[in-house]
Amino acid sequence: MFDLVNAGKKSVVVDLKSAEGKAVLYDLLSDADIFLTNTRAKSLRKLGLDYESLKERFPKLIYASVTGFGEEGPETDKPGFDLVAYWGNSGFLNDLSIDTGTSYPILAPTGIGDVTCGTALFGGICAALLGRERTGKGDYVTISLFGGAIWIMSFMYLRAQQRYGDPFPKHREETPPLTAPYRCKDGEWLMLSILEYERYFPALCKVLGVPELAEDPRFADKKAADQHRGELIRALEERFIREDFAYWNKALNESDIVNDRLRHFKDIVDSEQAWVNHYLTKVEFPDGGECVMPRPAVQSREMGVPELERGPLLGADTPEVLSERLGYSGEKIKALLKSGAVQQHP
Repeated sequence: MFDLVNAGKKSVVVDLKSAEGKAVLYDLLSDADIFLTNTRAKSLRKLGLDYESLKERFPKLIYASVTGFGEEGPETDKPGFDLVAYWGNSGFLNDLSIDTGTSYPILAPTGIGDVTCGTALFGGICAALLGRERTGKGDYVTISLFGGAIWIMSFMYLRAQQRYGDPFPKHREETPPLTAPYRCKDGEWLMLSILEYERYFPALCKVLGVPELAEDPRFADKKAADQHRGELIRALEERFIREDFAYWNKALNESDIVNDRLRHFKDIVDSEQAWVNHYLTKVEFPDGGECVMPRPAVQSREMGVPELERGPLLGADTPEVLSERLGYSGEKIKALLKSGAVQQHP
C-alpha cells in the first residue's frame, strides 16, 4: 500500500522541530512549486509552517492541505482518518447496508477516501498552477476527507432529503427492481441496469421466459412497477436462480440489456480489460515476490505509460536531494545527519 501511493517519489526525512531541519525545508521550498501537507492546522501553526506563515516568504508557492473535517467549525481540530471522517461521517456505511432486521453496517473499503480526496486535490493544484502562470501569484488549495465524501456522494444527499421521499437504509424489496442484483444458480450475482423501463422490460421478460409479466397490470409501466417493487423483485429472483450467470449474461447481452457479474476484489487482477488498458502492472520485490499493482487511470498520449517505480524507503534519498537539488556539500550533509536534523534510511 505504501508503494501504491508513493511510486516514483523521492524521500527526504527532516526534523522540523529543529532550527537546522526547518532551514533545510525552507531551502527546498525556495524553488518548489507545491507544498502539500496533511498535518493538522494547530500543529502547522506551532511549527510556523501554516499558509499565513509561508505565503510572504514564498509568494509563488502553491500551498495544498488535506484535513479531516475542514478549515472552520467545531470539528476543525478533530483528528480524522479515512475510516471515520470519510466513511463514518458520510452516511455510506450505515445507510447503504441492506435492512434485514439484523443487519450490520457494511465494512469500509480501505483508503478510498484518501485516494479520491488526493485525486481531487490534484485537480485543484493543477488549476492553481495554471492560475499562477497567468498572475504570477501562488495560492492556497485545500480539501477535507469529510468534504470530499460529501462531494463524491452528493447524489445520495439529494435523494435522502425529505422532499424527494427516498429514505435510507432500504430493505431489499424497496430497491428499484431493474437496477438490482440477482443471485444466479451458481451463486454469482448478476447486476441489471435498465434505466428505460418501457423500452427494455418486455425484452427482459422474454429472456427470462415469462413474457406474461410484461402484460401484468402491476408491472405495465414504471409507475405501476414502483408501487409493486417487492412482487416484481420476487418474480425476477425466482427466474434468475434457475440458471448460471453465464447463461443469463449471454442471453441478456443478445437483447442489448446492460448487465454484468458482481465481481470480487480478487477477480480484478485477472481482468483482461484492465491489463490491456494498463490499469494494472506487475511489481517485483527485492525478495523475489511479485504483486499486481493498480495504476492511475488517467493517461496521457504524450507521456505514454511510464514504468511504475516502487515507493522509496523513508529517507532513502536525503543525501542525493540535498546535494543535487540544494547544492549542499558533503561535509554539510554529514553534519546535518549527525545532528539528527535530517535522516537517511540505513
